Amino acid sequence: MSSETVISVTGLSKCYQIYAHAHHRLLQSIFRRRKYFREFWALRDISLEVRRGEVLGIIGRNGAGKSTLLQLICGTATPTAGAIKVTGRVAALLELGAGFNPEFTGRENAYLNAAILGMSQEQIAQRFDAIVDFAELRAFIDEPVKTYSSGMFVRLAFAIAIHVDPEILIVDEALAVGDLAFRNKCLEKIQALVKAGVTVLFVTHDISTLQLLCSRVVWLDQGQLRSVGDPIRVSQDYYADLMGHAPDTAAPAFPVQQETGKAVFTSATLKGSTFAPGEPLEVAFTLQAKAELGPVVFNISIYRADGDWVVGQTSRDQGIYWPAAKPGDTLSGVIRLAPLSLAPGEYRVAIGACSADYTLCYALTDLTMRFAVRAPYPTWGKFLHPIEWIGHNG
Repeated sequence: MSSETVISVTGLSKCYQIYAHAHHRLLQSIFRRRKYFREFWALRDISLEVRRGEVLGIIGRNGAGKSTLLQLICGTATPTAGAIKVTGRVAALLELGAGFNPEFTGRENAYLNAAILGMSQEQIAQRFDAIVDFAELRAFIDEPVKTYSSGMFVRLAFAIAIHVDPEILIVDEALAVGDLAFRNKCLEKIQALVKAGVTVLFVTHDISTLQLLCSRVVWLDQGQLRSVGDPIRVSQDYYADLMGHAPDTAAPAFPVQQETGKAVFTSATLKGSTFAPGEPLEVAFTLQAKAELGPVVFNISIYRADGDWVVGQTSRDQGIYWPAAKPGDTLSGVIRLAPLSLAPGEYRVAIGACSADYTLCYALTDLTMRFAVRAPYPTWGKFLHPIEWIGHNG
């Protein structure tokens, strides 16, 4: 990757005028001093530099401003404020079918799109067979593209984009359409282009692809730059936010709990706030009896921040009980999860105490203890289960 900057975005903002009724546009053009629209800021004050040969991933919820940013970089939209400087030929796959005439054949659209991207008729003719072969559309290339499936659209558009010698390739969710074999083919081609010095801007909701393909990731949130940096860190933070954000990972000084009349937790402390998979997670607790208690079973519940209950286990599962207690007696212990097997995300913890047969709840904390899990490598799923990989050679 070169140190040369090929895309420079400074203070970029884009505001759209939203009209409640179609005739308000006409009224606005006549009565300019009145305001018949409401403003929607798709982007606010974005500043960013992209280097030659870099693969920049862009993530964010729907409506975060991802496509607007790409349109501004491509020049298909104009900024409300700020400046953009782009150096090099840009080939872009934006909205599905964008730049294609549905009445034209695949062949005609290939020539038209390549010409728009600056190729001469002679250059297009020299590369036409390679475009068709990559798109795997030889049998349909002379059919109107209005008869194409979404996957066929993407095949042709991607094949054209990579055969016009782009210096900057922009892909907006295009690879989400189509089969896995063609997706792999596209990703391999992107990797080859990057090795040749092509810059790639890549928008997708596929977090695993972002972690593996990108050199940096930009996270847009409601039109603003939320985070930019290491693809694994930013992608995992984004995923945790999607699952439900737990903004404060510090444990409360005193456990918040429900009144049972049987017992009360006088302390419940989560030892740490951010953990890596495989590290031990410990909750230390002290329970004080307020009434006569029989043998005591302790339990732990862990919820992901979106409310998904991921862990619910008791000491009785392993045949472990604390002794019966009289009013004023205390019982202490530590709940230790080792190794911690939860995937990156934000979590909330509650602990409880109950009778040996589970029928009586002695004490129960609220979900006020919080922690985060982050991994230094790409991850998938909800759990990172302890696992062995056993190879057989020969």
